[in-house]
Amino acid sequence: MPKLKKSHDIIHQLVKESIDELAAHFLKNPYFFYTENDLHCHLFNIIFKKFESHELNKPIETSDGKSSILLHKEYPTKAQYRRNEAGKLQKVEKGRKGRRGHFDLCIWNPDLVNKKLFRSKGGKGEQETFIAIELALV
Repeated sequence: MPKLKKSHDIIHQLVKESIDELAAHFLKNPYFFYTENDLHCHLFNIIFKKFESHELNKPIETSDGKSSILLHKEYPTKAQYRRNEAGKLQKVEKGRKGRRGHFDLCIWNPDLVNKKLFRSKGGKGEQETFIAIELALV
């Protein structure tokens, strides 16, 4: 397995620490979170602050000249999905109708931001998801 770049290692570590921090906070204060979206927002805030302390929240320009950051909420998946008879999400085969899902949180690949579009139609040329996070409040 190739050695990850230093920025990748730092991002992985900060995200792991952030998830651990969220889990510890949840175990101590479970009623702090009323909805799953509360979890998303809290984790976004933790990651954002940790990224800030490592200057990972500096605006980065995309290939179409838009200025953005690496961390995003509700970022669309590349694949399309639809519900089967049992109500479970199922990946749709190419050429079939479905809808794109959304990751609760995602972090773009820092090495490719300036080579990809901010937003694209049909997923062509859009940002590469480096880390995707899905949470569930059960």
